[in-house]
Amino acid sequence: MTKIIHVPEKGDPSAVQQMFSGYNVQLLCCRYWWLKHWESTDMSFPYWRIYWNANKGGYISFNDKTYELKPDKIFLISPNTPFSTYINKPLTDKREYVLEGGRIDNSMNETRLIEKGYILHLFSHFNIGMPYDYIEPNIFVFDVTSNLKRKLNDITSYLKKEVERFDFYTSLVIHSLISDLLTMVPSEQWNLISGDSRILHVLHYIEMNIDNNLTNKVLASKTNLAINAFTRLFREETGISPQRFVKKRRIDKACMMLHHSDMTIDEIASLTGFADRYHFSRIFKSITGYSPANYKKGFEIK
Repeated sequence: MTKIIHVPEKGDPSAVQQMFSGYNVQLLCCRYWWLKHWESTDMSFPYWRIYWNANKGGYISFNDKTYELKPDKIFLISPNTPFSTYINKPLTDKREYVLEGGRIDNSMNETRLIEKGYILHLFSHFNIGMPYDYIEPNIFVFDVTSNLKRKLNDITSYLKKEVERFDFYTSLVIHSLISDLLTMVPSEQWNLISGDSRILHVLHYIEMNIDNNLTNKVLASKTNLAINAFTRLFREETGISPQRFVKKRRIDKACMMLHHSDMTIDEIASLTGFADRYHFSRIFKSITGYSPANYKKGFEIK
């Protein structure tokens, strides 16, 4: 029998081109805090959250279900999930938000903090980009395996000595933790906002050009569709009009900047495509119920 040996011309054993879904983790913050008060009625923000407590005491409520944060559980919360939190008792006034806490560092005795009734709370906020930031609002609860526990220990140990500049190893550990948790989300939960490649292309274009003039004419040109056909398809796929979507994404971006940057309101208005801070402030308040200044002050994370 003659043996046939095939040597690939370009070093690849297959001529079939492969395409992979890509995502880009944008870390917004990662902190380890002691919390005395952590009461809120609506924590719906446009980014993912990881929560883990080193001791019992904190609670999260969503869709009439309450979860206790404790050392053997880690929580992954998808963007725009309207959950509430409390340590001692839930708030009754939807306008209230009570946060009292601060950074844990190596000078503090964690056992003493726990004895005082504080909870030791690790949290991280991040985005992974379109369209994966648009899965259904949900809270995913996972067991803390030995592998996850090692990463949590590495992260909290580092955060107790440094909070501003992360070394390469710790950055890798945080990204690895995020990847671990995302892969634990059931596959059926990854329902994209649209299955139409033309609309997905437009959504990506909006993300990359949020400060530009995003008229229906401009967006329709990215799909090679007439404006009426495009707006109809966009609404069918996403459930809202293109301009309402653009406005929401601009406010989402502004929320992230208000939470996680030192930029002025004028700078944020410009970077999110508004004509001036007055137009920005009016739209921001109509959507969130807060002025940008009150939003930043009320939900500030230092």
